[in-house]
Amino acid sequence: MYEPMVNYWAVLVSALVFFGIGALWYGPLFGKVWMKSVGMTEESIKADKANTNMALSFGLMFISSLLMALVMGHLVDYMLFVFPNSGALSIGLTTAFWSWLGFVLAYLITAPAFENRPWSYVFVNGGYWLLGLASTGVIVGLWR
Repeated sequence: MYEPMVNYWAVLVSALVFFGIGALWYGPLFGKVWMKSVGMTEESIKADKANTNMALSFGLMFISSLLMALVMGHLVDYMLFVFPNSGALSIGLTTAFWSWLGFVLAYLITAPAFENRPWSYVFVNGGYWLLGLASTGVIVGLWR
């Protein structure tokens, strides 16, 4: 019988890495492209900061990262049980890719159709989630 064995330290580190990728991705790497895709400007961000509880926003994002890492840990662990002769790196990346394709990208591509977002919105957010899930899949796969 299958009993899940998830390394919770790997989950925590994965969440921190995912969180860090977001800081770089939406900051110096693609911050301006993302701001344009959601109709924000430097001025509107400064104005919004006064009305936004940043500790709550970042806290919720970290909790979201933890949940995602925990679920990825369970998925990778199960896939390693089902395919015991496959390597942990391969399973981690494959599980991350199919999770991204089937859940994240499938959701994001509705944004241009129903939210009038440009495709740059899909590419920036999709790239972030692909890299974040891939790093998480690798970490929880290899750190067992």
